[in-house]
Amino acid sequence: MPGKDFFRENLVLIVGLTLPVLLMLGFLIATTLPPLGDPPKYDLIFTTQDYRGSANLPVTVQLIVRDGVLKAQYVKWEPAPNTYAFNNVWKKLYVYEARTQRVRELPFGLPADIEKISSVREDVVEATQGMRMDTTLKAPDGYELAHEGYRYRGLVNEIFWNFNGSSNRMRLRKGATSFPLSTGRSDPYFHYGDAAFVGWVVGTN
Repeated sequence: MPGKDFFRENLVLIVGLTLPVLLMLGFLIATTLPPLGDPPKYDLIFTTQDYRGSANLPVTVQLIVRDGVLKAQYVKWEPAPNTYAFNNVWKKLYVYEARTQRVRELPFGLPADIEKISSVREDVVEATQGMRMDTTLKAPDGYELAHEGYRYRGLVNEIFWNFNGSSNRMRLRKGATSFPLSTGRSDPYFHYGDAAFVGWVVGTN
């Protein structure tokens, strides 16, 4: 039959024309579907490095949780000769809000009396006052901070789920369900090696 002969003779051409269209339709459908499973129930506090304007600071800072309270530990810093200034950088503080599934930045500036810190000092982080925090890597609802990682899972999955190099984007993950760390704007997502876990907000103080 003419129809069968046409498809047999032009099979490669037909597949080449229809496969990209089908893949694009599949990608559009996949990106509009809501994630499977229940969303996260607990807010996440995390940090990124702040390289802007943080050279030659007289102290280093680490964020620690004591008795459920987030504190900034400042340590007097005296760099060794020829030490690169950006070895000591400040931090940006963020919260992933489970209610909105969005990330927002929390205020975390330099102490007003930074020059007076002579050894070690710990201050409560004002932006998280009233939050009771837990540093267990996995939240009580089973979510944890993770990144996609690179695993070859076939052409379709590579196109759908690693589109635009998303394999290094940080997410909250529980089993096969995951939610990206995103501000909801057009700025880049948070990537592996950038976002550092601080703790989960599990209640109030």
